[in-house]
Amino acid sequence: MRDTLQGKGALAPLFTGISQTMRSPYLLGICGYILFYSITSTLLYFQQASIVRQAFSDESQRTAFFASVDLTINVLTLICQLTASGRIISRFGTPYTLMLLPLVSIIGFAWLGWAPSLAVLVGFTILRRAINFALSRPSREILFTVVSKEEKYHAKVFIDTLVYRAGDQMGAWSYQAISLLGLALGPLTLFSVALACGWAALSFALGKNQEKISRHRA
Repeated sequence: MRDTLQGKGALAPLFTGISQTMRSPYLLGICGYILFYSITSTLLYFQQASIVRQAFSDESQRTAFFASVDLTINVLTLICQLTASGRIISRFGTPYTLMLLPLVSIIGFAWLGWAPSLAVLVGFTILRRAINFALSRPSREILFTVVSKEEKYHAKVFIDTLVYRAGDQMGAWSYQAISLLGLALGPLTLFSVALACGWAALSFALGKNQEKISRHRA
């Protein structure tokens, strides 16, 4: 009985976060942002796996390739965070900084669909992930600066965990559905680009809404 009550108590913050999110169009918009990001990340992951599998037949070569890519991303992220992240966000504001990753994704997915090569994949992957860590993630945190303390600690947990994982699964289902239908790379590219376009529009609207709420409270 005690374990049951403890389990319910542990889930209480999650249910609170779900309830808060469902009542707030602003928080639902952040959910949409996370879903777009997670779905497109999963789609890129599957395309990456396919291209790398064709480029490297040996497992050790693939491991070395991914290690090199991760190292490059970490170095670029660190340099950007130390020298440019704060300045870029202050200079261009939340709406345009949030839009940067979706815009890069539009170009990257279109380029990858037109020329699905290892070089294009590496460039797109490094640029996308470095921008995410150095600029998009801090900008997403700014979105939560105008919500209540309770929403920040309950709804944010729900969005960062369940919503993110839901987007990951939706991306996997989308890729599998397109693969089962035997569709070529073209439809997958169009689907990815369309998602990124919707993501860009939502990013701009979210950023503008955050600035509006911030000015109103000030």
